[in-house]
Amino acid sequence: MSYYLIGIGGTGARCMEAFVHLTGAGLLKDNQPIKLVYVDADVSCGNLLRAQQTVDLYEKVRKLRFGDEGIFKNEIISSGFWCPVEKNCNTLDEVLQSTALINKKDTKPLGMLYESLFTKQERTTNLDKGFRGHPAIGAAVMTEKMNMDDEPWKTLLPQINADKDAKIFLFASVFGGTGAAGFPTIARLLKDALHKDAGGNCVANIGGALVLPYFQFPPADDENRDAMQAKVDEFMLNTKSALDYYNENNLLGPVFTSVYMVGDNDLAEVKKFSLGSKAQENEANIVEMYAALAAFDFFNKNEYDRGSVPMIGRKEEDCITWDDLPDVCVDGRLKDKMATYIRFLYAYRWNVLESLEKIAQDESYDKYVAWYKDLVKKAGGIDVYHDKAMMEHFKDLGEYAERFFAWMYDIINSSPCSIKLVNQDVCSACVYDSDDNKKGLFSFWKKEKQKFFKLDIYQVVLPITERKDKLDGKTFWQSLCNYTKQMKKTEATGSEILMQAIQNICK
Repeated sequence: MSYYLIGIGGTGARCMEAFVHLTGAGLLKDNQPIKLVYVDADVSCGNLLRAQQTVDLYEKVRKLRFGDEGIFKNEIISSGFWCPVEKNCNTLDEVLQSTALINKKDTKPLGMLYESLFTKQERTTNLDKGFRGHPAIGAAVMTEKMNMDDEPWKTLLPQINADKDAKIFLFASVFGGTGAAGFPTIARLLKDALHKDAGGNCVANIGGALVLPYFQFPPADDENRDAMQAKVDEFMLNTKSALDYYNENNLLGPVFTSVYMVGDNDLAEVKKFSLGSKAQENEANIVEMYAALAAFDFFNKNEYDRGSVPMIGRKEEDCITWDDLPDVCVDGRLKDKMATYIRFLYAYRWNVLESLEKIAQDESYDKYVAWYKDLVKKAGGIDVYHDKAMMEHFKDLGEYAERFFAWMYDIINSSPCSIKLVNQDVCSACVYDSDDNKKGLFSFWKKEKQKFFKLDIYQVVLPITERKDKLDGKTFWQSLCNYTKQMKKTEATGSEILMQAIQNICK
């Protein structure tokens, strides 16, 4: 069995990014792979590109070995990208061949109806930046152009049909254009194309997270004021209209086994307006983490109750803590798994990687790093000075840790309420400025090199509690050097030895 994840539109891509970061913590109940499909008319959307980069980096990291249980245990496979707008079909008129509809006698009434349903701006605006908050355009294009004989669906469908108890999950916003149109349309077309059992039931369970409004952005500048665009003041109306339409036409019930709805009454402020393309790269938000957790809940379940309507909300109006997140793990250890994962990434990035990099530059430096000689070179059979490819994988893990903490920084700071999950000082060292230069990270090493080394690693994850046992950089280092005493308890080999050692120390 594999898990299949489909991210539709910009919000779908951001939820995919959140899912990848949480997958690294080992929240899935088994080691099955996850296959991803992206859907967007805006092929250069900044949110989409960032999600794809995160997946690519995750898979590079998995070239290191971590063990069958714990962190990074699930393979993530990018199964393709589908753009509903074909080349040379830049507008709705071109997609639906409106000229032919109007000019042919048999279809002229249909063409006139089409022109009465869509404004001239909707019919003639270039769709290279998506459907711009107009779900009616998205629905028309997707229904017309989605063909199960096209990739990636042509390759994906036989894989799903061959899977026993396959599970498919969709991410989409309900207040925009691409997501609101694609969520019911893609799910229905998939279900119609999949095999059925003797009772006529689809072989796969289909679930999805519908994301309600949770952010707002400033008005368009003078240059884009008259362009077709998504408008914040229409988000609520779009949401109500879409949900009413889904309900009245029974679009979700016959298709979805489970539907999750997540949103926030307090809308986050997106700093700048963008019509789309690379400039549309929003900060990560806690709502996307909730949507990702919904996917884990769906994948981890063995049975589904269509009649149940569970609800979740934060305990305090202006604060979110670990206790406010749904525990989607089958063993009920969400916080423990996330804490170990976060401490691992922190300890590796700021206590381990620097030594590996120094040894890769100067072979003689290994005499100062007892844990390297014992856990990496001797037991693992790895020599980072000569094995440059392996050293690149170690660097990839460091880059992934930076990306994770930058993502967490956005989550902490983009919401109007207080997010108390991770020590903000740790996250702020990994923030990127508008020129893609790492703010704080390089100056940090020059001015405050000892700050994080002295920080108790247990205090990276909130809430901070007083403990008799501390795990500052010195204590962590000593524990790593002494880990050879526990070597007899593991069958790990290669890089897995070091990775398991760090995980066990950080639990």
